[in-house]
Amino acid sequence: MAKYLLMLRDKGTYDSLSPEEMQKIFQRFRAWSAPLRASGKIVASEKLRDHQGRVVKRNGSKTAVTDGPFAEAKEHLGGFILVDCETPERAWEIARRFPSGKFTPLEVRPIMSPGGEEM
Repeated sequence: MAKYLLMLRDKGTYDSLSPEEMQKIFQRFRAWSAPLRASGKIVASEKLRDHQGRVVKRNGSKTAVTDGPFAEAKEHLGGFILVDCETPERAWEIARRFPSGKFTPLEVRPIMSPGGEEM
C-alpha cells in the first residue's frame, strides 16, 4: 500500500454557489467518501478555509510572514484527501469519481515513504 495526496485546487467556483447548492455538494461528497472511509482508503480529508492562509518565507536570518495563499494565483489549495491505495491507478480512479470534479480539479501526488527511498 502507498499513500497519495489528492489536492483540491480551488478556483473560487464555490463562492458563487447558494447554501442549498453547497449542501448538495456536501451530500454527494459524504456519499462518495463513506465507502472509501469504511474500507480504510481515505486516511484523512479536510477543506481549507479560503483566503485565511499566510506564507512564511525565510531568507537567511530574516523571516517574513505575508498574506496567502499567493494572491496572484487564480487557484489555490482548497483542501486535501489522503488515500491509501495499492496502485497509483487506484488513486486516480478515486480522484476520477470525486463528486465535485467539475468544480475542483484534483492533483494526485504520491507521498514519499518515511525513509525517502524514492529520492
